[in-house]
Amino acid sequence: MKREQIKYIWFLSILLYFAILMFVIMAEYFAGFPHIFYHMLLVLGIIPFIWAFNKMAHIRQSDLEKQVKERTEELQKALKTAEFASQSKSDFLANMSHELRTPLNAILGFSSAMEHEAFGPIENPTYREYAARIYKSGEHLLSLIEDILDLSKIEANKQIIKSEWINIDDVLGDVMKIVSGYPDADKRQIIIKKHKDLPRLLADVKLMRQILLNILSNAIKFTKDGGKITVDFALHKNGEVSVIVADNGIGIPADKIASIVKPFVQVENVLTRSHKGSGLGLALVDKIMGLHGGKLKIDSQVGKGTTIYLTFPPMRVENKTQIVIV
Repeated sequence: MKREQIKYIWFLSILLYFAILMFVIMAEYFAGFPHIFYHMLLVLGIIPFIWAFNKMAHIRQSDLEKQVKERTEELQKALKTAEFASQSKSDFLANMSHELRTPLNAILGFSSAMEHEAFGPIENPTYREYAARIYKSGEHLLSLIEDILDLSKIEANKQIIKSEWINIDDVLGDVMKIVSGYPDADKRQIIIKKHKDLPRLLADVKLMRQILLNILSNAIKFTKDGGKITVDFALHKNGEVSVIVADNGIGIPADKIASIVKPFVQVENVLTRSHKGSGLGLALVDKIMGLHGGKLKIDSQVGKGTTIYLTFPPMRVENKTQIVIV
């Protein structure tokens, strides 16, 4: 039965009920029928109204279910479109990064050969200076391309985790050899706190180096001369292990902490505008920690410094039942 017909019957049932009600009132006043007769009339009069009301309720329920179904289908289509767009973006970035990296390696090789006069002396020293600048600029561009390529791999689900039991102290030692050569690194005090019987982690050693390298390079970059950077470890009662990197640098505004782990986001203030970077460092750290089932936490105050917590789940901690809790 159509909606218009149900509405018509519903309207008629209301009129019928009021007509019966008026009849009962008049009959009871002028006639002397038994009360049960009036009650039966009222019950019979309300039945069409209840039937029509029930039908309308069913129609409304059907309308709601139809709307929910249509909305669900729209959301599913939108989700598929977004996933396709994200996948296309990741594939595009991966392909472009690869295509850019190939000629850039050639530029680095040629400029390095020119800078070091590998095939003979360069009489004009300005040319050697230009070659050095080309190499430095290309090296910086290559690092940005590498970051984009790594991020696109993760977002395209093409990043393979090669887990093995690693000593975090050994990985940190390898990273320190690299960051110690960074500009102005010797002007900051970097302290690595030692712990006895520190458990090994089940992680990808290459990605672990990248995580620590990104965090320590940020700490060096945004800590002033004479500042202090501390690397510590925390062993939790629930079996988790945290790597903690703290500095007393410029800090991050509270309203920027949540967005700083998003790709290409940088803290916009006078201090950070003077530093180069793609804004992918912490985004990569967050993605890589997610691949390991871990968590990234950032505590920071402007002018006081930043503390980064890299927390690994118990399943990636060796002998977690025998560790000493700190």
